[in-house]
Parts: sequence; C-alpha cells; structure tokens
Amino acid sequence: MHEGDEIETIEGIGTPQALDPMQAAFIRHDGFQCGYCTLGQIQSARAVLDEIRANIPSHVTGDLTATIRITDAEIRVRMSGNICRCGAYANILAAITEVAEEQA
Repeated sequence: MHEGDEIETIEGIGTPQALDPMQAAFIRHDGFQCGYCTLGQIQSARAVLDEIRANIPSHVTGDLTATIRITDAEIRVRMSGNICRCGAYANILAAITEVAEEQA
C-alpha cells in the first residue's frame, strides 16, 4: 500500500547524542511512564505540528479561512487517536507545546 513512499520511524529522527527536539521535550516533561506508547506519541506529535503549520483544519478549528493557531484544543484533538494507558497526557501536551513554541 505504501510501496515507494518514504516512511520515517522513530529510529530515523534522532540519536542518543543528538535527540530530535520532540524526543528531548518528552524527556524534559516526563511525557512517558511505561514507554509502550512513547514512540507513536512522539511521531504523532511531530506530525500534528506539521499539520497545523500546513493549515490543515481539524474538528475544533473555528475559522477555516484563518491561519490555524497551535492551541491545547488543536493538539488534543489531533493526538486523540494515541492512547496512553499511564495517563501522561498533561506531560505529553506540555512537551508538544514547548516544541511548538521553540519552533515558532
């Protein structure tokens, strides 16, 4: 189904010596506990910021003609498919928000 597509995995975004900004933010904000969902959370978080910057609306986007702002609501709805059984959602949101602000 994705033959010929470029697929980026967690192993392709950083190294122990040079973490991706999202990996580093997850560590700083304790955005994981058991670690089971962390790889998907980080990859999805990076995609969420890319979607918002590309001005792709979500279910909570109020004005479809305006530039989409990176808000807690936008991040939450776009990350809603990623389940964390440990409940680290507040820390995950803080990590994503930090990276968004640093890249703004």
